[in-house]
Amino acid sequence: MKPLLTYLVIALSSSSALSALAQQAASHAVIEGVSVTEIRPESLVQSNQKQGIAPTAPVPCVAQTVSFPAGSSWQLCVKAVEKYGLIITNASFKKSPTAIAISVLSDGRLGEIFVPYHPGQPRFGDISQFSFLPLTLSTADCPFPGVRVDGGLICREILDNGIAWKVDTRVRRGREARYWAVLDAANYNYIMEWSFRDDGAIVVRAGSTGPKLGGATDASGHMHDFTWRLDIDLNGPGGDSAHLTKHTESKAAFGATDTASLITTESGLVWNALAFNTLEITDSLLTNGNGRRTSYELVPLRTGTARHFESFLNRDFWVTRFSGKELLANSLPSYVNGQSTVNTDNVIWYTGSAHHESNMRDEDRQTVPVLWTGFMLVPHNLFEGTPFF
Repeated sequence: MKPLLTYLVIALSSSSALSALAQQAASHAVIEGVSVTEIRPESLVQSNQKQGIAPTAPVPCVAQTVSFPAGSSWQLCVKAVEKYGLIITNASFKKSPTAIAISVLSDGRLGEIFVPYHPGQPRFGDISQFSFLPLTLSTADCPFPGVRVDGGLICREILDNGIAWKVDTRVRRGREARYWAVLDAANYNYIMEWSFRDDGAIVVRAGSTGPKLGGATDASGHMHDFTWRLDIDLNGPGGDSAHLTKHTESKAAFGATDTASLITTESGLVWNALAFNTLEITDSLLTNGNGRRTSYELVPLRTGTARHFESFLNRDFWVTRFSGKELLANSLPSYVNGQSTVNTDNVIWYTGSAHHESNMRDEDRQTVPVLWTGFMLVPHNLFEGTPFF
C-alpha cells in the first residue's frame, strides 16, 4: 500500500458512504444528461503523507463522481494549488454501472514548465524556480453551464467531444467532463486542462497565453516546455510496466510492423515521429472480459520536439520508480539510478512543447493567443468491444 496522497480523495465506492457524505456537503447537477456529484472540500480535509508538497498542513480537495448517459463513470479528486497548479488525484473509471471501478491515475500534474529564450537568456523554470498562484476564475472564464469549483479556481465543463464512431447511418457522439485551471506566472497565464471521457480516455493539454516579456514589440522567440508527471497506478499501485511502441515501414518491400518493447529499468526515451512512438502502461493482472491484457497508452499530441542544453529535455519520455520526493522534472536525470521498472510502481514523465517564434506577428502584439500541446491516455482492451456500440 502507498502512503496517503497529498490531496486525498475519499472513496465513493458504496452508496452508503456517498449518502453519509452527501448529508454533510454534497452537491448534484445534471447537465446534458451527465450527472456530477461533488463533495465539497471542507468535508475532505486530510493530512498529506505521500507527495510531500505541504506535509505539515491539511489540504482539502474536491471529490467528483461523473456519470455519463452511456452508463460509464469517473471518480476523481481535483485541486488547484500554489506552484503546481491543477492536480488530479485518484482517478478511477467504471465502464458500466455494475462494473468494478478500475484505478487509472493516482496523481497527475505538471512537474515543470521550462521557458528558454532563443538568445540563450533568460531561462525560466516556472515551476521549479517559482511558487506562482492559480487564478480565481470569473463567470466570463467559466460561463453557465460550466461550474466553478475549488473556491472558483477550477472550471468544470460538460462537453460533447464529437463523433466517437460512425457506421453509415448509425453514429455515437462522445461526452467528457473537462477540468481546467490557470497558473498566473508573471506575464504568462498557463492553462492546465484535463478531460475525462465516457469511453475511458483522458485528454490532457497545457496552453500558454499572455503579453510578451519585453512588451508589444518584443521579437525574441522562446519555448514553453511542459513536462507532466503521471503516477499511473493501473489497477492500483504495483504490478505496472511500461512499453515503448514503435512502427517500422519496410524500405525494401511493401509492408510494415508494429512492436512494443518492455522498458526494464529507469530510462529516458526519445520520441520519433517516423516511428509513431507511444508509451503503453500495463498491469500484470488486469484483463478484460475477453481475457486480453488491459493497458493505457500515452499518445503524444505535438507539433515538434524541443532540445535544449538542459539534460532533462534531451528525452521526451521518462520512466522512473515511484518516489514521493521526486516531483520536479528538472531533476529527472538524477532520478534514474538503474532500478527495475517491471511489475512495480512507476511514474511516467512526458514533455510537449509550444514554440513562440522569433519576429512576432502582429496578432501577438497585445497578448499572445493560446498555443497548446498535450497528450492522450487511451485505453486498450478495457472494453470487450467498441464502447457503447
